[in-house]
Amino acid sequence: MAQASARTQTNVRPATMTPRNKPERHFQWYKVIIYVFLIVFTLTSLGPFVFSFLSSFKTLQHILDFPPSLLPNPWTLGNYQEILQGGTFSRWLLNSGIYAVGTALFNVTFSAMAGYALSRMNFPGRNFIFVLTLAVMMIPLPVTLIPKYLVINNLHLINTYFALLLPMAAQPFSVFLMVQFMKGLPKELEESARIDGATRWRIFYKIILPLVKPALVAVVILSFQGAWNDFLWPLLATSSPNMYPLPVGLFQFKTAHYTEYNLLISGSMFNAIPVLVLFFIFQRYFMNSAVGSAVKG
Repeated sequence: MAQASARTQTNVRPATMTPRNKPERHFQWYKVIIYVFLIVFTLTSLGPFVFSFLSSFKTLQHILDFPPSLLPNPWTLGNYQEILQGGTFSRWLLNSGIYAVGTALFNVTFSAMAGYALSRMNFPGRNFIFVLTLAVMMIPLPVTLIPKYLVINNLHLINTYFALLLPMAAQPFSVFLMVQFMKGLPKELEESARIDGATRWRIFYKIILPLVKPALVAVVILSFQGAWNDFLWPLLATSSPNMYPLPVGLFQFKTAHYTEYNLLISGSMFNAIPVLVLFFIFQRYFMNSAVGSAVKG
């Protein structure tokens, strides 16, 4: 009996583990093409800015050299010092800062309030107001310049900071963005807050606003960028050089220094760098707001 069981055990062979067939990985040429296209597109987009930024540290003679060189030799801050020395350029920077920061603050405040009213409150004409807001978005900007100028002129606000800020205090796209975000919030949040005795203002300030932070950051970035780079409206609303924002001031500066390319390039960097810095700081919130509004739309 023992011999038979031993014989049986010896005849039993351990099961051999066959390795699972792994799928063959084929070389995907389309990914290589996509990466090459993205690299070329990135270099094409960033190349002029990088070259201009490095050229802002060059002397005029070095900029005019042929063939051109990428890196400055020697590096100099004389261009920036010469621009800021007169005081006029500093005044233009201050005006642009007031215009951009004020527009961003007004726009994010009023668009958040309007977005909350249009998305979370029921009142007669709510849908009509929202459709009207969307319709205003389709009106080209140059069409609105003359009506805005007539209103500001009748209020005797031409050549003041109010002339720059008031027409930009509430933008239709900002209201639309806030409505899209706030619509996605559950109603139970407000209901539970009302049960606890919270007022409408407290619900808006303590509950709704923290939940739509990505949309608020997106509105701030877009408003700041639009005001910082705005040219047409400040050109109409201001009449004295002391009230010019930077884009209008650069236009006048180019007329006076049209052959001094080192100064023109350095001056343009003041117009480009603040927006880039602001975007890179809040990039995560900005991308979340873009994805969120697309999903909720």
